[in-house]
Amino acid sequence: MESEPNDDHDEAETSSAAEMGPTFRALLIGIDFYFPNQLPSGATYRNLRGCVSDVGAIEAMLNARVPGPREIRKLVAADTRAGVPAGPRSDWPTYANMRAALDGLVARTQAGDQVFIYYSGHGGRVPTRFPEEKGLGGYDETLVPMDIGESSTRNLRDLDLAYYLVELATKKQAIVTVMLDSCHSGGATRGVDVAPRCATGARADLDPTLDTTERPTDGVAPDDELRAAWRRLVATRSARSAVAATTWLPGSNHYVLLAACRDDQSALEGDLDGSRPRRGGVMTAAFLDALAPVGTDQSWKTVYERVLAWVQSRFPSQTPQLLGEGARQVLGVKLQPVAHTVTVVGIDKPNRRVRLRAGQAMGIAMGSNFGLYSPGTTDFTQLDRRVGGAVVDEVMATESWAVLDEGTPVDKIELGASALLEDVGSVALKRAVNLFRRGDLPPGIDQERPFAVLEAAIKARGRGFLVLHTSGTPHYQVAINDRDQYEIWDPSGKPMPNVGAVSVGAPNAAELVVDRLLHIFRYQTILEVDDPFSGLKDALRVELRTPPPEWSPGAPIQGGTVIEPSGDAYAVKSGAYMFVHVINDGDRRVNIVAIDLDDDWGIVAVMPEDPSRGPYTPVDAGKDVWFAFQSVLRPGRTSAVDIIKIFATVDDADFWWLLQPPIDRPITRSVTTRSGAARDALFRLREALDADRNTARVMSTVSKPGSDWTVRQIRVVTS
Repeated sequence: MESEPNDDHDEAETSSAAEMGPTFRALLIGIDFYFPNQLPSGATYRNLRGCVSDVGAIEAMLNARVPGPREIRKLVAADTRAGVPAGPRSDWPTYANMRAALDGLVARTQAGDQVFIYYSGHGGRVPTRFPEEKGLGGYDETLVPMDIGESSTRNLRDLDLAYYLVELATKKQAIVTVMLDSCHSGGATRGVDVAPRCATGARADLDPTLDTTERPTDGVAPDDELRAAWRRLVATRSARSAVAATTWLPGSNHYVLLAACRDDQSALEGDLDGSRPRRGGVMTAAFLDALAPVGTDQSWKTVYERVLAWVQSRFPSQTPQLLGEGARQVLGVKLQPVAHTVTVVGIDKPNRRVRLRAGQAMGIAMGSNFGLYSPGTTDFTQLDRRVGGAVVDEVMATESWAVLDEGTPVDKIELGASALLEDVGSVALKRAVNLFRRGDLPPGIDQERPFAVLEAAIKARGRGFLVLHTSGTPHYQVAINDRDQYEIWDPSGKPMPNVGAVSVGAPNAAELVVDRLLHIFRYQTILEVDDPFSGLKDALRVELRTPPPEWSPGAPIQGGTVIEPSGDAYAVKSGAYMFVHVINDGDRRVNIVAIDLDDDWGIVAVMPEDPSRGPYTPVDAGKDVWFAFQSVLRPGRTSAVDIIKIFATVDDADFWWLLQPPIDRPITRSVTTRSGAARDALFRLREALDADRNTARVMSTVSKPGSDWTVRQIRVVTS
């Protein structure tokens, strides 16, 4: 089943025949189809359903955003249900073709080129051939080719990938980025529609992700060259990457790596909501969603913050990892701006509706929000060009109808006007709950009656935010355990952390489960709040510092040593104090508020702590503000996660409504009055979350382009 490597047609995919300056070179690999295989443990690499879709979405993004000459080489294996993938064998992601494509990439790359390597498929582990580098009993992490079922086929090991990175980044002096939407750990999922990207189905007590098959031992280069490349990357690893939670590759200042999850987690795929709903990998969907609205010059650190929030608000059991230099430009280039605009092609004045040249084929859905601008608008930060807004209420294949917002004058709308999609940066306000009926419970445990009661409670008490799951990937799952208790699970079937089970026989048990689901939904919505369009996005700089040795509580808060994050988070010890240093690098005064999203699902104020001192702390242009916090583990806990969100606004703002108690205490909804501030995105979100009955599909959490608020966040792990 091994195909002949053929790299000759790569040059045909180069966007410019003449090499004018540096070239952007991409290798995209997506594997849905795997030939029959079984590891010695009994585990198998099952076919996937979102990897080829991932490659298509990444390719479309590159074509839209990357300027100048570019070359895109794809190796894909779609599952056609015919026993073989579609397309020529030379484009199949076999081991031979993957190696040939990487060899060709190295051969063609010139100094100054940008290189992007993307992989979506299964990952795995094998016993290392280099114990002197990995330690006795160590492992090599692998990318799994589609023909892994053949014992003559090799895995593409991390040492092989490290060799290619050294060739590209140090010898060819290219700017290299790697994205891996796969995992080499984790396990099976429970529920519907979510799949891990690793081997599953091993016999009891055996690791499904470990491949001990006897295979050829030669790599992509002689052993001494592989060893030298690995050591070279280790020698240049950054302080941030030295303690990262993934061992895919040594963190280095020679490249940037975005990996789907920690070493002990699963990389998941499913039918995912977002700006463009589709089947695909969770990390890839988050990256595309984070990248879609950003400006032309964004750092990996800024985009990674959005990726992390997107994933954690939906799949708490998956934590993407960033290795390398976070200050580097995304993809190594200044991206072309993309405005998500369509044209107004019809106006129904009596019914206050407009027809838009965009429909299902473009990813438009019921409830999509558009801003309407004067014809000819190209700079959507000019607020005086915005004449109103509209919400889609009818979707066709290539067109849709949208009803004008209240207050939008229909006489101001013109044929040919530009409509800007403002769902970018939105959050789902309807969350699907799957009632998962287990087949492994002891006899005598009734699932039907408790689920019937819970179904009725969701309809009566879910306020329109919670709906019963019908298709695709649910947001939440509820199951009955072997102790006759309700459990709340994430989409992959893992219990939500720090959410206790509820006895089915307890008074008002179903109502309590619904209240907890709403509590989690509100927390996740606030976690995801962001404003990528903000004019302040580059003005706010945040540092976490250890206090000076002589500092004690009550003393002035300043100085100390800057802490580098460990992968996805800052690591601190229980009881230790930390300083947060917020710098206003902009040219205007901003008002600062900091809140702490605790992992008990509570949200508390950090700065200012007391509302009587004012709703925010003003910081003049070029000035800074300091505050301290102490993270202490609760009895019985060995670790805890805090997410500190820091908001900055130019105008007055009230952020106290964001706060909520831990999940074991009820939320008291606030009473709001509508005023001129209702035009603000956060106020509209507040109104939506406090509604007695929700009817919206999504709510945009961004202000209009050019508006004046932004948010940064840091993740702190206490042990």
